[in-house]
Amino acid sequence: MRRRSVLLSAAASALTAAFAGDRTHAVAQESTPAALAEHPLTGTWLAMANPPQPDDPQFPAPSLFSADGTVLLVFPATQMSPQGVVFNAPVVGTWEADSKRRGHFTAVQLLSDVDGVFLGSVTIDGYPEVSEDGNTFIDDGSKAVATIRDASGTIVQQAPAVGARAVTAVRMGVGSPGFLEGTPAAGTPAP
Repeated sequence: MRRRSVLLSAAASALTAAFAGDRTHAVAQESTPAALAEHPLTGTWLAMANPPQPDDPQFPAPSLFSADGTVLLVFPATQMSPQGVVFNAPVVGTWEADSKRRGHFTAVQLLSDVDGVFLGSVTIDGYPEVSEDGNTFIDDGSKAVATIRDASGTIVQQAPAVGARAVTAVRMGVGSPGFLEGTPAAGTPAP
C-alpha cells in the first residue's frame, strides 16, 4: 500500500508537467525522419514545467525533440512526496508531427524510492504547439493524459492534466539557454 501511495504522489508532478493539445491524424502520416527534421518542434527547448505541488513555482525542464522521433524531457532527479523522497528517471519516448506546428509525444518516466525500490512509471501523452516565429511553444494542459502504473505494470490511475498551469518553452541555442532575462543581482560582474 505504501508503494502505491508513493507512486500516486510522485506521479502528480509528471501529470501536472504533461503537455497538451489537439490531435490531427492526417499530419501524423508525414512524421518520417525527413519531415520531422523540418518540423518546428524539432530541437532543444527549455520548458517551464509544473511541480508536484500546485503552489510551488514552475521548474526548468530541458527538452529534446529529435528529428528521428525521439523525445527526452529532463525533470529534477528527486521530489518530495508525503511518504518521503522519490527518485525520477529522465522522461524518454517518441514524438510525431500532429499539425504544421504541433507534435504529439508519448514518453515514460520510471520512479523509485530512497532505498532504490522500483515504484512504477508514469506515461505522458502530450501535444506541444510551436509559435509562428518558431522560438517558443506552449501547452495549456487541457488534454494531456498521464497514465500511472505500479511496479507490476498495472494501471493505477489515468487522468487528464486539466487545471494545470500552462507549460511554456523557449528554444535553446549557444549562449541562449532559454531562461527569461532577469535583472542581475547587485555586485554581479558585467560580461
